[in-house]
Amino acid sequence: MKNQIGWISALLIVIGYYLLSINYLSSNDFSYNLINLIGGTGLAYRVWLDRNYSNFILELIFILIATSKLF
Repeated sequence: MKNQIGWISALLIVIGYYLLSINYLSSNDFSYNLINLIGGTGLAYRVWLDRNYSNFILELIFILIATSKLF
């Protein structure tokens, strides 16, 4: 199950970036930041399980940025 969470989360972040790069979404759009928040949270969970703390901190920063844009 944790592998699926990792793959789905990574895919969400790539989809968000793709939609941003083709100007379908703006970096200020709620949906773009929600995609990043969900993807970042899933990846943070995944790397935490592996005790990969450096990547966990990176994902935590990513989550904080996405959250600050949402609210």
